[in-house]
Amino acid sequence: MDSLSDPGSLRERADVAFREERSVDERDGFEYFASIQGMVAVGITNEAAEVLLMNSPHGWRLPYGPVGTDEDWVDAGRHVGEELTGVDVGIDRVERVGQTIHCLNGDETRETTSYDVILRARTVEGSPIAGDPSFGPWDELEMGWFDAVPDDAYWDHGDAVDDIRRFVTGE
Repeated sequence: MDSLSDPGSLRERADVAFREERSVDERDGFEYFASIQGMVAVGITNEAAEVLLMNSPHGWRLPYGPVGTDEDWVDAGRHVGEELTGVDVGIDRVERVGQTIHCLNGDETRETTSYDVILRARTVEGSPIAGDPSFGPWDELEMGWFDAVPDDAYWDHGDAVDDIRRFVTGE
């Protein structure tokens, strides 16, 4: 897959899971999502059928990061994968798109839309993790390869666990 500029264009595709929701956000959250297109996560698997996960403040989840207003989604996903693995990461396809309409708490006439896109990367060799995996707001990240959803995954965010299951065989 070479590029993706508009995740909303995938709404009617039978091969892409698409969901929509609304959210009422406090000012900081609203302004954050108004300043980006959304978040991209990358499912990177290896030849041993393991998936690369990052340990977020809430638990293990697919590697993810923000997508800037003028950034291509595939490029952003590739960048996240390459920064964390230290190897070239090719993107095969889009697995899931979530569209969220954010309303500002107290002024629900103000809206902004963001997307949450899950990309499937091509299988990588070995179990690569960059020597100092970091990007965006994370200076240091704990990374690991898993063949099942870990007990300390980000269970409070159901999509995070469901997204891991998309890439783990036997789940």
